[in-house]
Amino acid sequence: MGARAFVSIDAEGLPFIVGRYHLMPGDPLFQELREASTRLARLVASKLLESGYQEVVVADSHGAMVNVDPFKMPRGVRIVRGYPRPTSMIAGAQGSKAAFLLGYHSSPAQGGVLAHTYSGRIIQRINLPDARDVSEFLLNTYALGELGVPVALLAGDARLREEVARHAPWVVFVGLQEPVGSMGGLARSIEEVEEELGIAVDDAIARIESGEVRPLRPREPWIEVEFKRPWHADVAELFPCVERLDGLRVRLTCERYLDNFKMIEGLVMAAYATER
Repeated sequence: MGARAFVSIDAEGLPFIVGRYHLMPGDPLFQELREASTRLARLVASKLLESGYQEVVVADSHGAMVNVDPFKMPRGVRIVRGYPRPTSMIAGAQGSKAAFLLGYHSSPAQGGVLAHTYSGRIIQRINLPDARDVSEFLLNTYALGELGVPVALLAGDARLREEVARHAPWVVFVGLQEPVGSMGGLARSIEEVEEELGIAVDDAIARIESGEVRPLRPREPWIEVEFKRPWHADVAELFPCVERLDGLRVRLTCERYLDNFKMIEGLVMAAYATER
């Protein structure tokens, strides 16, 4: 096959991850997150390499973005680690034949486990021209689409199933965890999870080869961000390509979607300065 595949792995949509005690280095159960991230990233990367992909780029994409154990990745894997970085969760994707998204979670309105969109402390919701209260799945899929990279598989919070089916029905979906509250989930054993995920990767590869999988591009490039506090919007208004809509909402109006997408991370980081 001689092509490159891209894997972006988040955390809150992984099986067994249910609370703040899992999420960051130093948290008492962070090792569980690290184990789940590493096992699933390794499984998917290995399947892709075995199927003929020459290289797999794994973008470690949660928190400080140092969750996947690099010493347990197979030969042929390139790992993107560290934060901040200009294209955040999709850094390293350009030039890939397809993208595989693991551990993705829902937006707050979708009601999944540990639901948020980019920053639970700063952002209430993000709207696009054709969708409201979107998750990081849709934001990232549009950005990948602008790079010419289609998403072939998403494995994560079961609440994402509807959004995936509505906007990208060719994407193979695997629900890794069913929410039983905002900080509670129901998941199968890791052996069952890995078995289903392996089958799903095979299905996604077949869809790629059949031409069924295609890049998803936004109808218009703007992104609307609703913040948690008015002063977060005050800070955002200082940036170029930002139109203030009301006390909490701004619209990012750069000509390219990817530029608006990249700006979200900068606005969040700037808004954090007002919280100290």
